[in-house]
Amino acid sequence: MLEDHDVPQEDPILRRLAALLLTTATLAACGQSEGSQDPLQVAETLEAAKPARSPAQNASLPGQVTPGGGFTEGDTTLKFQVNGRNVELDRLRSAVFEMTTDDKGAETRGAGLRAGDGATNAVPDRFGRLLVVDTRGGEFIAFSVNPLIMRQRYPVPGSPYGIAYDAKRDIAWITLTERNEVVGLNVAGGEPAEKFRFATVRQPNTVSVDQETGRVTVTSGDNGGIQVISP
Repeated sequence: MLEDHDVPQEDPILRRLAALLLTTATLAACGQSEGSQDPLQVAETLEAAKPARSPAQNASLPGQVTPGGGFTEGDTTLKFQVNGRNVELDRLRSAVFEMTTDDKGAETRGAGLRAGDGATNAVPDRFGRLLVVDTRGGEFIAFSVNPLIMRQRYPVPGSPYGIAYDAKRDIAWITLTERNEVVGLNVAGGEPAEKFRFATVRQPNTVSVDQETGRVTVTSGDNGGIQVISP
């Protein structure tokens, strides 16, 4: 008969290791849809983020406003040239990919990085980066390429959606559809810095900037008007 002291005791280190392995396997299973081999697919059904519906705009608007304004959502994949390389923003996966070629010379996706919770729009800057807005996560994210690296991540509350870049002044203009605002971030330093903020027409889904004058044009997504601002 075995005495109590003869019964093998469970090694606490092995017990903790087993628990860690089980937790890691569970998280991996939760982060990927069944049968998917795509490490950037984090949901069973992928859906691109959309601009938030704007409230009524009662504030006094700067600049000149003319009637009109419409919106076309566009493709789920946006293509860019960044620092001489082809880059794609996949709105469904909320990810940025560097493009490469396979052994037959056909273009294919190479390295990819997550771009927040619901990236929607992007624009290259003069520093060889891709500037991205994460609409669901309320963030501005900057990626450099070759290699693909996240360089900046900055909170921009208010459901950021449209983005334009003034290369002469290094200002990224971002529309906030939950607030009917447009914000201008200086992106020349190590961290973005807010320089401008203006009230806009209702549902400011798109923005553009004149590279010579710096004038900013914000367009409503539901016929709320076209607004031209001189910062």
